[in-house]
Amino acid sequence: MKILIPVDGSEQSDAALDFVASRSTLTGQTPDIQLINVQPTLSARVTRAVGRDEAKLFQRAQAEQVLEPAVARLRRAGVPAKASYVPGSRPDAVGAAAVRGHADLIVMGSRGHSGLKGLLFGSMTNAVLAGCTKPLLILRSAKTPQRESLTVGIAVDGSRYGQAAIRWAIKHRALFGAEPRFELLHVLDGGPDGSLPADVAGRRPARGGELAGDDHALAPRFDKVLAAALKPFGRARLKASGVRLLGSNAGDAIAAYARKQALDVLVMGSHGHGAFKSMVLGSVAMRVAARCDKPLLLIRESRPQTDG
Repeated sequence: MKILIPVDGSEQSDAALDFVASRSTLTGQTPDIQLINVQPTLSARVTRAVGRDEAKLFQRAQAEQVLEPAVARLRRAGVPAKASYVPGSRPDAVGAAAVRGHADLIVMGSRGHSGLKGLLFGSMTNAVLAGCTKPLLILRSAKTPQRESLTVGIAVDGSRYGQAAIRWAIKHRALFGAEPRFELLHVLDGGPDGSLPADVAGRRPARGGELAGDDHALAPRFDKVLAAALKPFGRARLKASGVRLLGSNAGDAIAAYARKQALDVLVMGSHGHGAFKSMVLGSVAMRVAARCDKPLLLIRESRPQTDG
């Protein structure tokens, strides 16, 4: 597995390193870990004053001050890593490096924001989201999951994006430990106006928005999606269960369940766009990100092109 980790010496960047270092099942497979540091462009005035060669040496020295401790941090955990830096303030530098190096995953720490605003994750993370459709794991806090085998929630809705998330999670199961447990989260959503269907509106969800197990009347609405989502896990002999959630907003329901049930990681399939806008992740993923600080693994796919 090829993993790219952008590092800048921050607490959030260290959290990304610690997460990868903690994955003993992954490191046992000798993954290809690449660290990258993006150095800002020096002004023309500074470059003229010190000379182009000296400017390059300065940038390299600045990068090494960040990269050398990061490499040592992984080495102490028995994880070898390669390191490089990219000069210039290109917002797409990390995404370009991921594409160039055929990375399977980008792992980033991010300064999270609590509101649904343009800079939900911080400028660098947003730049990666805007310019690259590689899978991206965003660690929203400095505290990484402590368990070796993780409990992983995967949002499913029957779409191609949810199916892509399932395929990726199964293929790269070693990321989640020796015996991960997968919970497939499907929400019966009320839609844009917030109203639930008539046969659902009077029902009370159980803990975290979860539908009571004995509510057979609503089971068919969930089981069509969950049954199809569970099949690949059965074939792969992985532990997985379906979770039925009710809510007037799918993102809120998923975030509430993740908090209350202490999920270690949330996995979501999401469409990709070429430029960052408020809906770059899709409304559900944006809502989850705004309401929950759990590690969020986004499996990005571009929208299929349509004729006309």
